Amino acid sequence: MKTPIKVAVLIYNGVELIDMNGPIDVFLHANPYNNNRYQVYTVAATMDAILSENKAAAITPQYDLNNCPEPDLVVIPGIIDLEVDPSVIAWIKKFGSKKDKVIMSVCIGLQILAKTGLLSGKRVTTHYLAINDMHKQYPDITFIKNVRFVQDGHIVSTGGITSGIDGALHLVEKNDGPVIAQQTADVMVYNRDAPLPPYTILPPYFEI
Repeated sequence: MKTPIKVAVLIYNGVELIDMNGPIDVFLHANPYNNNRYQVYTVAATMDAILSENKAAAITPQYDLNNCPEPDLVVIPGIIDLEVDPSVIAWIKKFGSKKDKVIMSVCIGLQILAKTGLLSGKRVTTHYLAINDMHKQYPDITFIKNVRFVQDGHIVSTGGITSGIDGALHLVEKNDGPVIAQQTADVMVYNRDAPLPPYTILPPYFEI
């Protein structure tokens, strides 16, 4: 029997729902094919209710940073124009120092991950509209454009919003093999081979 994998999905006020739910759905839909290998739960700075982007939904976290089970994989969704609690940054930094663990940022969740310093010298990607600004802010990070995800060591970063699904399927493929990854994509009616939308492809003369 394969070793269970605990997946902690961080949530905070302003969290983008697809950033959060896309990876959650991947790991949950993979479970029927791998004997429920993924144990998925949400984690926040406190147990207070979380308001998603534009306060569209109120979410009760399952755990806070002090009582959550030790994860094997942490998912960092994006937020727009809001700051996360500094305790979340410190928690990610401590977790990310363990090379046997995996971190996946979704969309501009990369901004949260970058604040930890864990990305120095790494190859990453993020939402195409954020790449230039982040490159200026973090010149020691190499940004890759026109891709859905990048893995560098134990860190996976993904492009905009639905690319979190691609990143999660990539991890399912690494953990469980290509057949289960494809079965998961099929049951989600998700096309892993779809081209990037034409107006999101950055031209060669783009600044980075």
